Amino acid sequence: MHANLDTSAEHEAVTRLFELARTGAVDNIEFNQLDSLVYSRLLEAYDFDQAGTGGESIS
Repeated sequence: MHANLDTSAEHEAVTRLFELARTGAVDNIEFNQLDSLVYSRLLEAYDFDQAGTGGESIS
């Protein structure tokens, strides 16, 4: 499990990831780290397990 980030830090991470993507700066370590962070937080939010199946259905 990841350490809980406060919401302002999460917002800043998503904002920075968007800025990097918008400017085309996607081939660097900062983008990769932020992408990984945001992706893992999304998986946590939707309760995905190791097998890639979610605990809840969105349909």
